[in-house]
Amino acid sequence: MGVQGLMSYIKENHQFLKDCHFKGSKLIIDGSNLCYSLYRGRDFDIKHGGDYYAFEIVIKEFFQALKNCNIEPYVILDGGSDHTDKKLETLKQRARERIKYGRDVALGLKHYGGIKPVLLKSVFKEILTHLKVPFVQCMEEADWETAALAHQWNCPVLSDDSDFFIFGQKAGFLPYSHFQWQKGSTQKFIPAKKFLISNFCKCFNNMKTELVPLFAALAGNDYIKLQRMNVSFKWEQFSSLSGSHARIDGILWWLSGFQSSEKAIRALLDLLQDQDDRSAVSKALAPCLREYQLTKSNLAQFFLNGLAPSRLPPELKIIPAWMRTPLCDGSMSSTFIDTLVLQRVRLSPQIENFDLPSSNEISRPIRQVMYGLLLAGQRQRDHRRPTGVHVKPGECYVEEYDREGLSLTSVWVKAACPFSGNNLHLETLNQAPHETRLQLLCDTLGMTKPIPTSIAPKFQLAVCVTCYWLSKADPHPRMEDLWALLLGFVFGELSGRHKGKQGIPLVWNRLNNLRRFCVVGPPDLDLAHTYSQWQACLYASYKLNRLLCRALPEPELARLYCGPLVHQAALRLRSGMSPESFLSAGPFPMQLFVDLQNAVLDSLDANVRDRLQKASRPNSPRQRRTKSVGSMDELVAQFQHFEVENDEDEDYGRRGGRSKSDDDEDGQLRRAACHIRTRHKKKSRNLHPLNKRDRVNWA
Repeated sequence: MGVQGLMSYIKENHQFLKDCHFKGSKLIIDGSNLCYSLYRGRDFDIKHGGDYYAFEIVIKEFFQALKNCNIEPYVILDGGSDHTDKKLETLKQRARERIKYGRDVALGLKHYGGIKPVLLKSVFKEILTHLKVPFVQCMEEADWETAALAHQWNCPVLSDDSDFFIFGQKAGFLPYSHFQWQKGSTQKFIPAKKFLISNFCKCFNNMKTELVPLFAALAGNDYIKLQRMNVSFKWEQFSSLSGSHARIDGILWWLSGFQSSEKAIRALLDLLQDQDDRSAVSKALAPCLREYQLTKSNLAQFFLNGLAPSRLPPELKIIPAWMRTPLCDGSMSSTFIDTLVLQRVRLSPQIENFDLPSSNEISRPIRQVMYGLLLAGQRQRDHRRPTGVHVKPGECYVEEYDREGLSLTSVWVKAACPFSGNNLHLETLNQAPHETRLQLLCDTLGMTKPIPTSIAPKFQLAVCVTCYWLSKADPHPRMEDLWALLLGFVFGELSGRHKGKQGIPLVWNRLNNLRRFCVVGPPDLDLAHTYSQWQACLYASYKLNRLLCRALPEPELARLYCGPLVHQAALRLRSGMSPESFLSAGPFPMQLFVDLQNAVLDSLDANVRDRLQKASRPNSPRQRRTKSVGSMDELVAQFQHFEVENDEDEDYGRRGGRSKSDDDEDGQLRRAACHIRTRHKKKSRNLHPLNKRDRVNWA
């Protein structure tokens, strides 16, 4: 996140940024920042858990625009947390803010907030792999490696992280917010603005560039905040500005009077009366300044030869050699690094019912197995011992940070495995027989029956996850909730595929119309919590499957879950519509849906299947309308234009945000329907927290 307030300060002072027509060059991209910026920049769905289908489209458009301008992208993603924990308090504070943001979005108080769908980074890596865009996942945070590689290759960095104003890479910095990449699809360059540290320093009496890292430390960044040390200075007195930017401006003008950082630090310490304060500030500044010193990057050899970085801090050498390349190429989750190095994992909140336990609780037994595989044979670190728990020899615990209500809390989770994993060891896990790895995955997900073979292999993990979710979710999902989820699977499979088959464009348009349906106000909290639990299960299972070297074939994450579609489908199915009303146009979509449904139901234990069927469809049609999504006449009218056979292919597989129907009479009807406010009735339930229910415990 960099220096707070610096980005807006520079944007408001136009002399710091120079116009450029960017083309024909390498470009080092801050991948974590780009991932979030692309999603938020299009205002994609957040309150229903994410629209990964739309995200896939914009990723492809972005990299096609770079290709049109002969730009070679190299994407660098964050990995594990810093092993020194120097940013831990900053990370905790951001986690607290995300919990508050999530609650506000869930209640309709905010439209977006600083929260992102839980599968976003995984989908991003999946699409980069599909597009063959060179990318690397760092072993730790990526900022320094990103700046160092750009400096080494003499090309700019693309990001919106203000730290890149400080690093001083030779070829400069392109703020993403000024990078007009959409214009790259129609011309051979991308209009942008470039920041060069030499130009910046000229604006402050030719200030020495070596003073800029000291400026970041004094202004406050992710590594040091002098305010937390009860040390404050009235920097505003050195600025001619007023308002929020006077402090930053004053620090820069004060520093411009010194010829070296050493002289500036001595002058700074002289301003402090207390000797203890001087010692604390001096001690804190030294490592902060080292963070911005650029040397040779660790990543060039990976991009050139596919070699994992050889220079690792001693703390990271605990990572087995066979895992290092899969971690770098994104095949394995950076969560594994945090588990091995820090014995700590930070979980992301979702848009859910914040009066209920975190949706991450349902997937804790899955993560417990993941920890068991990673930490088998390890010992609990002396400084990482859980309080109030007697840790026996050979046992390990992982500290998980998650929400409890609206508070950030931590819980210690014992690393353990089912019996089928007792003979697996991390050092040789990649050599274990496939049958053994598959059995462990099935045992973890409670699959007591053979994996269904009637469905395509890419759906097998999703079916197993769905069975686990139906068995463990609280509140219990209904049959309509399962149907809506499977309609999302069908939509993903039909998107841009199976062209020429009977009825597919019509079915796809019906489902896509659900995806584009604009709901004003908050989401249905019951559904939000239900599907957040499913995503938590999928996310944990996806990571475990990769740790087990793909015991099951990989799913297409971008094509599995589409939040707006699934939520709208569930509301309408609960109101009395049937899956056939969306699928009855050709044999293939209906058959795919039936095969997926049968694969799930046949794999469930009988008691879960009976509970699911009994919970579906209230007896009275009037009861089925407890959640209004508009009258049935409105719904019929909305879909009516798709029944015209000549229009079957109008929208099918389009990759833009608007469809042709937006410009005709039916499109006007659809836009009018966007103003219908979905009403939600608060249900009073005596709900028991997941940790008080019977559930899998491998300990």
